[in-house]
Amino acid sequence: MAKIGLACCAALAAALLAHDAQAQNCLGRPDFDACMAAPLAAAQQRNALAQQQLFQGYLQQFGPWLKEQYTHYQGPMSFMQFAYWNMMTANGTNIQGAIDNQRRVFEGNQRAANTLRQGGEDYIAGMRDNSRRNDAAVEQFDRGAIRGAVPQIDPQTGQSVDLPYAQPYNQPFRSGGDVYVQNQSGYYKWNGSAWQPMLPGR
Repeated sequence: MAKIGLACCAALAAALLAHDAQAQNCLGRPDFDACMAAPLAAAQQRNALAQQQLFQGYLQQFGPWLKEQYTHYQGPMSFMQFAYWNMMTANGTNIQGAIDNQRRVFEGNQRAANTLRQGGEDYIAGMRDNSRRNDAAVEQFDRGAIRGAVPQIDPQTGQSVDLPYAQPYNQPFRSGGDVYVQNQSGYYKWNGSAWQPMLPGR
């Protein structure tokens, strides 16, 4: 009985570790649901197979004893339910073991649900962040194209400056006594020893 239980626990532990590793690989991806579908199905299949093997091993070992005990049983359970209850309670000698197992199953289901929820939340947060960046880029383009200047904030001083919108990339220029450069990622200010990134203003 103990050997059967240990084999099942080892199989379930391996399945959970593989599932957790795959879940980490899928977090934050736009195809999170598709990424998780195959490993979740495989983990569920391994889990079901391990449970079936455990139960079949228990029935082979204790089948005659279970049949004898079932003839004296007066409750509502079917024979298979009765056998499963006996397996989970070590033939009625470890009720706490069955309770602990139910708790572990519940916690495992919670972990799986939390992984799916976290992945969904990361995906939604990524979509919102991307939408905000796109909105800011469109707004920046509109203001720059119309006014010819783009407001930028010096993160060191907090002061806002208007810098030329159509400045050629990677060519330093002077504005208001300071030296700036623009590239594909934005504007930078020369602080005497390094290029300090500017923040988009409003």
